[in-house]
Amino acid sequence: MSYTEIENLKGALRARLRRDFVEVPSARDTSRRAHLEVWESKRGRRVIGIEFDHSDRVNLWLTRLGMPRDLPPTIERVDKDPKGRGWTDTKGDGANSNLSGYTQFVTRPIARLGIKTLDEAMLVLDGLCP
Repeated sequence: MSYTEIENLKGALRARLRRDFVEVPSARDTSRRAHLEVWESKRGRRVIGIEFDHSDRVNLWLTRLGMPRDLPPTIERVDKDPKGRGWTDTKGDGANSNLSGYTQFVTRPIARLGIKTLDEAMLVLDGLCP
C-alpha cells in the first residue's frame, strides 16, 4: 500500500464522515484529536472511533454490538473486552486509551478494524448508517 493510496483513503473517508456523521466533541478540552476522532452517525446514532495517524492503514474502533456482521478477511479485526477503564484482547494488548473518555465506548466490548481500502471503509460505514 503506497503513501498516496492511504492518503486518498483518508481523504475519501473524511468526506463520507462529514456527509453522514457528526463529530463527537472531545472528552477533554485539551485534546487535539491527534490520535483519535470519534464520530456518530446522523441516522441510528452509531459511534465510530478513527485513528488516521498510521502510515499503512486506518484503524476503526466500533462497539461490537453495532458492527457490521460480515466483514471480508482483508479487514484486520481484533476484539477487545472491557477491563477496568480500558480494554484488552486475548494477547493482553490494550486499546486506544482515548476511547475511555467517551461514554459510548466505556464498559462495552469493542473491535479494532484495520482497513486499507476505500471499499473496506465504505462497507463498515454503510453498516453504521441504516
